[in-house]
Amino acid sequence: MPFLTFPDPPGPYAVGQCDAFWKEEWGEGDKKKQIVVRIFYPVDKDVADKYEMAHWLPEKENATAGQYAEAYAKFMWRPGTLASWLGSLAFLPLMPNVSTKTLDSAPAASTPEKFRPVIYSHGLGGNRSCYSAVCVGLASHGYFVVAPEHTDGSAAISIHPDQTVVNHTYVPAKSQITGRQHRIPGGFTSTLIPERDKKPITQYQLRRKQLDHRVAEIQFLVDCLQHVTAGDERVPLPEHLSGGKMLGRLDMDRLSAVGHSFGASTCITVCKQDERFKACVAHDAWLFPLSGEMMQATLRVPTLFLTADTFDMLWPEEGKKVLDSFLIRSHEDNVDVQVVGVVGTKHQNYSDFPVLAPDLLMSIGVAGPTEPVKAMEIIHRLDSSFLEHHLSGSTTVYHVPEDVQGDTKEHEVDAWARTRSTVRVGVFT
Repeated sequence: MPFLTFPDPPGPYAVGQCDAFWKEEWGEGDKKKQIVVRIFYPVDKDVADKYEMAHWLPEKENATAGQYAEAYAKFMWRPGTLASWLGSLAFLPLMPNVSTKTLDSAPAASTPEKFRPVIYSHGLGGNRSCYSAVCVGLASHGYFVVAPEHTDGSAAISIHPDQTVVNHTYVPAKSQITGRQHRIPGGFTSTLIPERDKKPITQYQLRRKQLDHRVAEIQFLVDCLQHVTAGDERVPLPEHLSGGKMLGRLDMDRLSAVGHSFGASTCITVCKQDERFKACVAHDAWLFPLSGEMMQATLRVPTLFLTADTFDMLWPEEGKKVLDSFLIRSHEDNVDVQVVGVVGTKHQNYSDFPVLAPDLLMSIGVAGPTEPVKAMEIIHRLDSSFLEHHLSGSTTVYHVPEDVQGDTKEHEVDAWARTRSTVRVGVFT
């Protein structure tokens, strides 16, 4: 299978890519938000051969690809001199040279139709680049995708133009769960983190705080998109998109959120709270960080949960209760919530890594048995068909397209879930 190569965009458009740094230039208060984002957007195919391919790892906004490659290595092999050194040997020579199937500095497509905005929220250890395959798939179908690099400490690293560096917040090694048979009695609620904090907090408290931070950042990005389509230059864009080129080009009435793992729980929460969102897609959601109130809520917008064969491996029992509760309560209130399993996938199949190194990651069990590029094609098909169904104004229930029904499986709600079983919030099971 191909190595360090992305598949071609699946939709009718070519895809452009650029990075931007957005700062809050309005409102009151001393703590103004600022965040680095990657933007994926539709480009006319007939101009695609005039532009060079964009790089996968960030290399603009005063960041280097090497810094991000090293951060990935540290996240995967844990911080420490030896682990970092060994991990960097694998990442540094290879990752900076990877290009996406996107175009650098290309103009946005000339279509008279408005682009539908999507915000994509990354998972733990991710950043604005490592879900490029998913984001490119959406952009090729006419979506204007903004992928932020969250500044709550959940990204592998985030580097801002002023050289502000937000490093990943690591859980101490003694708190790690290596497998269900080795779980700590009582879960993370009996383990205080971070160790150096004068007022130690639990794993759940840490993730709740991060989730609130992430939700606020997503809402800030929606504000930014509203300014962009209004032609407000306070939200800077690269030259090929600035100067009024995006004036009136975003359909803010068809805004959606998509995310993976921690990013999925971020999107579920923000779509419940912010009425500007009209649809949500959650890729193998990590539901542990949700508030107790949110876990018992009816979802507000149509939501598609895509799950892997190893669904929520760190919180399987309680996580399934929450998922079943979402289905039951939302269906009672006529909100279309669907849970679709993608056969032969694992948690990381929603990120770029299995696509870039399929043989390696399948052999070590990080990717599922379905060939990663095929798995990504199925994910593309489900994402785009669900969003198209609901953002086009349909009020009917979504059905999985026939061409991928054989690659998916139906989620079964446990009978006892209908009794509204109590979820043990903040406790690993």
